[in-house]
Amino acid sequence: MRVLQVIDSLPLAGAEVLVKDMAPRLRARGIDCAVAVLRTLSSPLETAVEESGVKLYHTQVGKLYSPAQVFPLAKLIESYDVVHVHLFPAQLWAVLAAYRFSRRLSLVTTEHNPWNARRRWWVRPLDRWMYPHYQRIACNSEATLDELRQWCPGIATKLCIIPNGIPLENFEDAQPAELAAPPAGMARLVFVARFQPQKDHATLLRALAQVPQAQLLLVGDGELRTQLEAMARSLCITDRVVFLGRRTDVAGVLKASDVYVHSTHSDGFGIAACEAMAAGLPVIASDVPGLAELVRGAGVLFPVGDDHALARELTAVLSSPQRWREMSAASQQRAKCFSIEKTVDAYVEMYESVSQPSRQEAGVTT
Repeated sequence: MRVLQVIDSLPLAGAEVLVKDMAPRLRARGIDCAVAVLRTLSSPLETAVEESGVKLYHTQVGKLYSPAQVFPLAKLIESYDVVHVHLFPAQLWAVLAAYRFSRRLSLVTTEHNPWNARRRWWVRPLDRWMYPHYQRIACNSEATLDELRQWCPGIATKLCIIPNGIPLENFEDAQPAELAAPPAGMARLVFVARFQPQKDHATLLRALAQVPQAQLLLVGDGELRTQLEAMARSLCITDRVVFLGRRTDVAGVLKASDVYVHSTHSDGFGIAACEAMAAGLPVIASDVPGLAELVRGAGVLFPVGDDHALARELTAVLSSPQRWREMSAASQQRAKCFSIEKTVDAYVEMYESVSQPSRQEAGVTT
């Protein structure tokens, strides 16, 4: 079976990390898997995909939202049995690119978030046209599935839940990164996320101003970095906030930290939070659909945007070694439910289910 993973690009983010982790494991199971991006970034994830032996294609168009993406994409997908698409606009261009092919080409997609910028009434007709062209639509959480089913009721029978997974051993066995020591007597908090409007770094910074016994490491970069740096200055906490930028040693940074905080406005799953759990960190996260499914019962949830509630939860964990140990153990136990191997198993089953008719038509036996 030949499977092509199609995604907008490969920055250091959740859906993109999943593609990077899945592709070589699919190849290890005998599936001829490659990855295609609509825009190349020369990113660490692109390098990791190629170094794993997975073929990486790019359309050479450059602009994500250009309809010209359809033509090179159509050429790329023609020799594959299954095309697995992640994110928009790749989801739209793949459907249009597949129009020239017969049923032998199977389209599947993964919905990665309960909410996106297209959830507006004037865009709804486009989504209601696009999604039915996919034979299966995997959702990374129950919340993601519920929201998509309400948005496009006609696709309910195509939906299923396949939780994201991570390579647990990479985080369980990681060695702490060599970082400058925090000020004496301070615990080290960490948050891994791009600086973009979906995430809620602002609430975390306001909470930190109320927790003087903690230093904060921010891993990531993005459009809001300058604004957040200015906010840290205005809150007089610049001596306790470290902007680490993009890192390829996230597992080591987690192992060198004490508590993980995932502050966000929305998140369909929360791969970064799951990685922190595997590393053994207590997790405190925004109570948003999807992410809450991962954290509830193992970590602590706080109301979205409530910096006072977050500060209280941080103070409670940092002031009680016993609670820290209990949350750490609960994190590690929860993370074991989300191995990348389980995720790959589920996707292989999906690919086989949608490709079986076309393989039989072609005279291929299994």
